[in-house]
Amino acid sequence: MGFVEFFDETTGTWTNLEDVPLFDTINCQLCNEPTEAQDIIAEIHFKDNQPIVGAWQCRKCKAVNG
Repeated sequence: MGFVEFFDETTGTWTNLEDVPLFDTINCQLCNEPTEAQDIIAEIHFKDNQPIVGAWQCRKCKAVNG
């Protein structure tokens, strides 16, 4: 099996994807309960080719931010 690396333009180095900490849960900002990442819906817009989160929604507590 192989491995995946990506080039970090800020440091100018290649990084192995396995070295990047990924998470399965995040805390909802309103109910403060651990929520699976798949239960967060984010409306993402792009401005000057940069992603900007316009609004997000928690499917668990039905909270809407933005």
